[in-house]
Amino acid sequence: MSNPGTLQESSPSMDAKAQASKKRSRSRSESPTQGERPLKKTTTTTKPREKQPVKFLIISDTHDNDDNDDDDDKSSFNPPTTPVDVVLHCGDLTENGSLASLGKAITKLASIPAELHLMIAGNHETTLDERYYLSEGGSPATHAAALQLVTSTAAQQGVTYLPEGTHTFTLQSGATFTIYASPWTPQYGQSAFQYPSAHDRFNPSTTTPAWATNVATPSSTVLEGVDIVMTHGPPKYLLDDTGAMGAGGGCEHLRRAVCRVRPRLCCFGHVHGGYGAQRVYFEDGAGDGGGDGGDDDDGMVCLPREFVGKNQARRKGYAELSPGSREAMREGGQTLMVNAAVMDGEGRATNAPWMVELEL
Repeated sequence: MSNPGTLQESSPSMDAKAQASKKRSRSRSESPTQGERPLKKTTTTTKPREKQPVKFLIISDTHDNDDNDDDDDKSSFNPPTTPVDVVLHCGDLTENGSLASLGKAITKLASIPAELHLMIAGNHETTLDERYYLSEGGSPATHAAALQLVTSTAAQQGVTYLPEGTHTFTLQSGATFTIYASPWTPQYGQSAFQYPSAHDRFNPSTTTPAWATNVATPSSTVLEGVDIVMTHGPPKYLLDDTGAMGAGGGCEHLRRAVCRVRPRLCCFGHVHGGYGAQRVYFEDGAGDGGGDGGDDDDGMVCLPREFVGKNQARRKGYAELSPGSREAMREGGQTLMVNAAVMDGEGRATNAPWMVELEL
């Protein structure tokens, strides 16, 4: 027996056998001889992530609404009776964007039990739009305080303020989704986060029609592959009825962006009279940037609007899709449009938030 740690010498005959064995192994791997099976290559496959159901509670245009107010009409912004995973607020949490009203609205939003709370500004959050607020005589200090409130202070309460751009979130269940957010709406009167209707901020310049001006930036462009488009205002002719002789208050550039990226969900508010939900699908070849940008050639096919039983929805704390629509959304291939404005066309808080489930 040799001592531990001592190098053993091998005999010439042993060396010859070892070299011959190595040669056979090498030749077998390079070119198997007749009757020999080639060595199997070991491959590692990654199992696709299994999608998880995610329940979204979608809210918009609460305008300082508090369910503790004496007015009986102000009772629709209540916590839902069913657990939710994500709360989305599409802007106009307040009436004038004051620090006090922002703080109160954020606390109200945070009180809804959910893993994730996301919010964007609307045209009534005037203190958050620096350019507009200062042009109206507002102070830089108040703007800075408002921004601090919706970012740092809100985050401490579990509410995430989304600036314009694309954001990705992963829930504890493993579900992951990408959401595009924007507070901007077409110019109407004097208010925050507004742009001329001829300005296209949502699309690449190659898809902007000749009559419009492309002002898109990397953050304002709606990117391919997003699951959710969350804006304050609606796309053109989609739940955007203003009641003014059939005129739509939505944005045609946003509509073109939705046709281009085809998200699972497009949620918004702003136009109170357009409250509701509606599924759409796209004909093959549509939304690829062809045509002149008009809504008649974008290939979007609109299905009937969802029926809403307002009294039942207010009792539950949410409105929801019909069973048939829920099944259609699970099968995929469609985009759900949701106008979640809690305030109705007469300025009363009679509309319930929307509950939507997506596989993500």
